[in-house]
Amino acid sequence: MARALRRRASSLHGLFVLAAAGACVAVCVLVAGPAFALPSARQPSLRGGTDFSGAASVRTSGLVGAGARPSSAVPASAAEGADARATDAISLGLAAAGATAAMQLATTVRRAATDKAANKDEESSLEKVRVPMYILLWYILNIGYNIYNKKSLIAYPFPWACALWQMAFGWLIFVPLWLLKVRKVPSLTMAQAIKISPSALGHLATHVGAVIAFFSGAVSFGHIVKASEPVVSSLLNFLFMGEVLKWQVYASLLPIIGGVGLASASEMSFNWLSFGAAMGSNVGSAARAVYSKKVMGSGDIGKNMDSANVYAVLTIMATFMLIPLAFAVEGPSAMLKGFNVAYAKGGTTFLMSMLYSGFFFYMYNEVAFLALSKLDPVSHAVSNTMKRVVIIITSVFVFHTAVTPLGVAGSSIAILGTLLYSLAKNKFK
Repeated sequence: MARALRRRASSLHGLFVLAAAGACVAVCVLVAGPAFALPSARQPSLRGGTDFSGAASVRTSGLVGAGARPSSAVPASAAEGADARATDAISLGLAAAGATAAMQLATTVRRAATDKAANKDEESSLEKVRVPMYILLWYILNIGYNIYNKKSLIAYPFPWACALWQMAFGWLIFVPLWLLKVRKVPSLTMAQAIKISPSALGHLATHVGAVIAFFSGAVSFGHIVKASEPVVSSLLNFLFMGEVLKWQVYASLLPIIGGVGLASASEMSFNWLSFGAAMGSNVGSAARAVYSKKVMGSGDIGKNMDSANVYAVLTIMATFMLIPLAFAVEGPSAMLKGFNVAYAKGGTTFLMSMLYSGFFFYMYNEVAFLALSKLDPVSHAVSNTMKRVVIIITSVFVFHTAVTPLGVAGSSIAILGTLLYSLAKNKFK
């Protein structure tokens, strides 16, 4: 009885925190309107970039394209600075609410897994409220990451450095949780660390490829190309796992291929770097999934290695792998010089964009685990598809991306194809 009462109090506390997060979102909409995500009408257009004419030599590699275009915007006025600070304050409030709710949700899920004596009817009713909130937070944090990642890349055109910063930011979240014993500390042997290192490499490729794609092209186009990941996944599963799916599943890949091809052909800002980097991200993500299924599925990967800790360990390993690569491609001195130029131009606004991009990157992945682990395969497929739709529409709206009717048609076909693939794979197992 006492255990059931503690569970009830914990669940109600979790719902209170989630309600606070929802209230924060409502306040953002009512007070600031679109200012949460959109640049002010008085602020410089995001289609421009930071003027690096005084630091042209900082670009030491052609692996990331020609860099941002010079901005023609005039210096910001005091009013613009105040407007930007207000927007950042609202964004920080939303981020804090999202973090608090996500951590409370993580604690609730862990307690739910260990307490078998809870009332099933109560659990069912609470689950109906929790799952939509998981999905809502997942969407909000993912949108926040895509917006602030692009803002950071516009101000600071060093995608390898940005990817490294975002990857390393996760340490500021999971290390304190381990030190405060909120989350159990994972323990691995050297052999176990070597065993999961290929997954860390796939994690690295997934993130770096996406950042370079969003840097060199439109965010919406990058997500359209990333919608073709099921095609890559099916190929790798056949090559390395010998998995042969029913013809209906393979048929569902045709609209994905056709839609991405149509969207690419009609994309006004198409470039091969963005397309190639997004496809590289798909390969990394699919390879990580295939390897995890084939090798890591044995369960012998260390102590306290639940899904959250597996992601944290992969983040640590990927960070160490990324440091020499980022330094080799862009150079530490060039990164520092570019950062100084960006800070001189953007000041606190630039620093906040970098901070938000790192925070949102790790948190949306944490919450994605919580959301997807509570969904059945069909709901998972629908939620994942709608997430991509929301991000594409939001990025087009925020960054004023020019689109064509054929581009819209191709995007719609490709995204619908990903949904059909997920549903067909679940049905024809």
